Amino acid sequence: MRRKAENRRAPKAKSAPELVVLSREKAERYEPSLKEICISISDPDAKPADVSARFVAVLRLHFDDVTQRGEPSDILFAQDHAGAITEFLDKWPDAERVMVHCNMGVSRSPGVALGLCDARGWATAALERSHPGWNQLVRTMMRQAATNNPRRST
Repeated sequence: MRRKAENRRAPKAKSAPELVVLSREKAERYEPSLKEICISISDPDAKPADVSARFVAVLRLHFDDVTQRGEPSDILFAQDHAGAITEFLDKWPDAERVMVHCNMGVSRSPGVALGLCDARGWATAALERSHPGWNQLVRTMMRQAATNNPRRST
């Protein structure tokens, strides 16, 4: 009897996709080998990165690598950016890998990756260790977007 009860447990939640954080230079040389999606982050005035056509889908975002406005022209990461990222991931729930890149792969892209982890309950320790310079505004806004829309946080 006990075995039958054990077999009726709820199925395991889908595991997190692998997150890959790269610089623009490395992202432009990267070739997906799985079902992969890309979040491509560029400076507002920069030409979009030339990422592989083998990605299932690419989301392109443009914002400055700042945590507060220093110049009137600075474009801060905002709720609409966080919402676009969340919606993008929701469209590709079976993605095996998510590649996130920004210019240097040091601040904005790890901020996005860590914000996704926070929002979806994925582990953060390894990313925090490997990318200690993550953008605090980006991560905070991603977390707030999940709090404001909890149905997407799983």
